[in-house]
Amino acid sequence: MGAQIAAEMIVDGLIEAGLTHFFGLPGGYVMELFKALHGRDDEMKVIVPRDEQTASCMAEMYGKLTGKPGVFAAQGGFAGSTGMFGVIEALLASTPMLVLTELTDFDTFAVHGPIQSGSGNYGSFDLQSIFQRNTKYTSVAHYPREAVIGVQLAIKHAVTGRPGPSACLFRSNSLKGTVEEGGLPEIHETNRFLPSTKTCPPARAVEEAAALLASAKNPAIISGNGVRISRSFDELRGLAEALGAPVATSTLGKSTIVETHPLAAGPIGYTGTPFANDTVALADVILVAGCRLKPQETCYENPKLIDPRRQKIIQIDIEGRNASWTLPADIALIGDAGLTLEMLKESLCKKEKTYDASARTKNFQALKEKNAFFAHPSLRSDAVPLLPQRFVHEVQEAVPDEAIVCTDAGNNRHWMNHFFQTKRTNSYFGTGGLGGVSWSLPAALTAKLLYPDTPVVGVCSDGGFAMQMHVLLTAIQYGLAPVYVVMNNSSLGMTAQSMGALSTGADFPDVDFAAIARSCGCFGERAAKPGEATEAVRAALSQGKPAVIDVAIDSGEDMKTAIYSPLALEALAGKANR
Repeated sequence: MGAQIAAEMIVDGLIEAGLTHFFGLPGGYVMELFKALHGRDDEMKVIVPRDEQTASCMAEMYGKLTGKPGVFAAQGGFAGSTGMFGVIEALLASTPMLVLTELTDFDTFAVHGPIQSGSGNYGSFDLQSIFQRNTKYTSVAHYPREAVIGVQLAIKHAVTGRPGPSACLFRSNSLKGTVEEGGLPEIHETNRFLPSTKTCPPARAVEEAAALLASAKNPAIISGNGVRISRSFDELRGLAEALGAPVATSTLGKSTIVETHPLAAGPIGYTGTPFANDTVALADVILVAGCRLKPQETCYENPKLIDPRRQKIIQIDIEGRNASWTLPADIALIGDAGLTLEMLKESLCKKEKTYDASARTKNFQALKEKNAFFAHPSLRSDAVPLLPQRFVHEVQEAVPDEAIVCTDAGNNRHWMNHFFQTKRTNSYFGTGGLGGVSWSLPAALTAKLLYPDTPVVGVCSDGGFAMQMHVLLTAIQYGLAPVYVVMNNSSLGMTAQSMGALSTGADFPDVDFAAIARSCGCFGERAAKPGEATEAVRAALSQGKPAVIDVAIDSGEDMKTAIYSPLALEALAGKANR
């Protein structure tokens, strides 16, 4: 074969690993990768949005949807600044991601501090340190062979164990240089580096956990992001049905069980539903599947929700450090969530039953009906401007069951998490890692890119939409038609409500985002009265262009007062008094 240019070999490796899209902006020496991709659109599609923040978020959502590393490429200084939005989300949300960037070191001039250089020398900023502190793995390539092998190892690290982002930084000549055949270290096929088996906990630990579940009088399951990552929706449902145990979800675990299922309890936590929190609080044994039990999920560790002194906890996690991290688990099962759930079910089914799973399920369904599960009266309020609760109801009415829904950060995320009832597994995505406002815009764009025949709806606030509204231009460019529904109260609602009477800088003049959408060649409508948003979203979904539905909502409806869990408020008050 002879010598090959390193950038071309890297692209070969990405394609060999099954990666189908390349998100980024050409600039600096990563232009060598863009040049290597020329003419290979049928193997790897290049997507160039309007800034690095959007590109990194699109790559992160690619990882969420596919389980493969989303590739994000950009010039060093911008990959390590605006591009870090998606990288940090990937780190905290356990999403596989691959960052390809460079040091803009100008080769032999590196020690003289050339403009934009991130080599870490005097007069330059230290790009390597930025990525080392915020990824699972970071390599710096000085030579072409290092560049190729570094990318292979970065793909491996991104998907092995707990997924996350990896970064490859290239010195100026490492991408342009050639890799000689037969040199050392030898370059092997990329796929041979990737994990081919799933990890599972010891059989004895599984037996102990199954025995504990079998003896439970009132078991409950908490399903988190790890269930989504392992795509173990069937295994989760199967174990729940075998046990007759209700399933509550974390914010990132929402839709790991469809919320129309008889055993679905809804989302837990500080803006979860009272019913879900009560379900977990009453359990004597709790199985935690792929959830770290962050403070927001435990109502700031209020023992009235979860208490290791009165409840037994079994925790499944791919990462051993996550088990017994925040609350001590009686049994830790370290391994893939899907494989572990299946092992638990098999072990449980072999044991003599002291419970009736069918009766438990029937009783729980009756309890849900008694408590008006996902049927709060505020959802049908006729107030004008619309209550945020009514906004969620309007979206619920308009969105078909098969749709993918992406939600943003801020109050809108919590209104949706609390009131929107999912009708299909793995259909609802939110930002619960970094929790950055505007994430839903590029996320919905990626969903539509990968699933063009599936309805995709992104729900955000006016603050979030303003931050990345240029995604409309990218949608037009690539012929994509996501529908964005803007919860518009002309303010940064969560910030304004948190500051109260001292609110400063959180209020904005009214902006007609539908008009902005139309000016870009998109579909756009405003809605202000009950029923209008539902009609507008349905109309948007029935046409073939990107769409923005701008919905005026009541800025006076306080999220904390309306949906904040009393358990969370109690815990915070107690903390303040200590």
